[in-house]
Amino acid sequence: MEHRVISQKKPRLNLRIVLIAFVLFSAAATLAHTFWVMFQTQEQELIESALESNRTYATRIATAVEGVLSSDLDRLKYGSAVVSRNFHDRHLLAVEARRLLEQDNSFNSVLVSDATGTIVASAPERLQLNGQSLQSREPLERREPMISNAFHSISGNLVVFVSQPIFDTNGQYLGLVGGTLRLEQQNTLRVLMDLNRRENGAYVYLVDSQRRVLYHPDSQQIGRLIGRDRIVDAALSQANGSLEAVDRDGNEMLAGYAGIPSSHWGIVSQQPMAVVQGTLSVTALKVAKGIVPLGLLGLLIIWWSGSKISEPLSRLADSAKRLDAPESYERISAIPGDYLESWQLRRALLLSVSLLQEKIGRLNRQAQSDPLTGLANRRAMQDTLAPWQESKKTIAVISVDIDHFKQVNDTFGHDVGDETLKAVAELMKQNSRPTDLLCRVGGEEFVLLIPNSSISAAVDIAERLRLSIASTALEAVGHITVSLGVALWRSGSSMDDAFHRADQLLYRAKQQGRNQVVAEQESRPLELVS
Repeated sequence: MEHRVISQKKPRLNLRIVLIAFVLFSAAATLAHTFWVMFQTQEQELIESALESNRTYATRIATAVEGVLSSDLDRLKYGSAVVSRNFHDRHLLAVEARRLLEQDNSFNSVLVSDATGTIVASAPERLQLNGQSLQSREPLERREPMISNAFHSISGNLVVFVSQPIFDTNGQYLGLVGGTLRLEQQNTLRVLMDLNRRENGAYVYLVDSQRRVLYHPDSQQIGRLIGRDRIVDAALSQANGSLEAVDRDGNEMLAGYAGIPSSHWGIVSQQPMAVVQGTLSVTALKVAKGIVPLGLLGLLIIWWSGSKISEPLSRLADSAKRLDAPESYERISAIPGDYLESWQLRRALLLSVSLLQEKIGRLNRQAQSDPLTGLANRRAMQDTLAPWQESKKTIAVISVDIDHFKQVNDTFGHDVGDETLKAVAELMKQNSRPTDLLCRVGGEEFVLLIPNSSISAAVDIAERLRLSIASTALEAVGHITVSLGVALWRSGSSMDDAFHRADQLLYRAKQQGRNQVVAEQESRPLELVS
């Protein structure tokens, strides 16, 4: 009796400790997992929001820059039409150059060049460009509206040259009129970019098709050539989008990009990932501060609940040792669930018993199944036949064999042969009833057992199966056929004899040309029916 008392007290004490520890761990794990999921979700949302914001920003600025450049080309086009009417009037050329320069501060200088590339008029006059030659002959050779990449002008400034060709009324090329945009000075383009400066670590920069920086909030970066860079590559592809990439300093960036079609330049709007992570850290800290008081309250409730429910749980713990016993479900069901927690654990144990018994049943089924086709094997067939022979009056035995299956293996290989066997098994399932038993008993040999059937009904099923297989085109193999033998077992007779007769009828079907059903008659075995 003393031993029994000790054995009763000890598990109660251990159970309480284990229960509280388990619940505490579960609560902590759930809380940690919830916090981690929230953190990951929030981070992803912030990243996606930042990427979309940068993409939208880059697209909007690219559209604005495209508008500025198009407007500059239109003004130069008008000026080209003006000077083409009297190209040899140098005073007229100077007046038009000055008008284009002063019109709206789009250009830092304006010049008119003849067809040889000699500057014949310019503004402002203090630059003393008249008589000098253009640095690049590309605009002269192309003779079309053009927006250049950045280069150093005659006066040594880093500029972009926007130009329009000049033709007379006969279509003769006279020269060009062009305006320069100095990257370090104020102009319409620079004002536009300055108006779109961003905050919180985000910034926008503009590059030309030669990867030279045309605008950057850090003036030291203007004119710098950028090496291989995923973000710049994307912008210069003239596509619009966003991506995560690492810049040349090794900083992870969230970038949006857009192309400018008229100049083949690219706009990039980006911000460091560190900004998003900083925002996320602040949010996580606020959430953590809100969770701590709730967590402490939860610990107190868990401790109190664990002390209260230890008694019924001891019975559950004892039952948990024998979950695999057949009577486990009934024994656990009889334990009262006095508290919500004990009811939940009892429910969990009942579910575990169900799952365990289901797993055991599944393992038993796997031991009785053919691993290739999933049909019953010989062991399963024998286990099923025993009770059938006691409860069924008749059992139809349909023996099935694939015709010329060796040729399939020899011609297409054993892998294709395996697929063929699986296809035949699937067709057997489609042409049988849930109460029938489908078995694979050999390499290409199958047996279909039909309880409480007559010969005529079994022949109908066999013929339907034969036609279904013959009419189905299998991958790689094409069409195949089967031969079938049908015999009937009657209560009180030998099951082995019925299998033997079905095999003989199958053999006869093979001898008579294959692809047919041979069955015994109801009263005379081995007689040909079809």
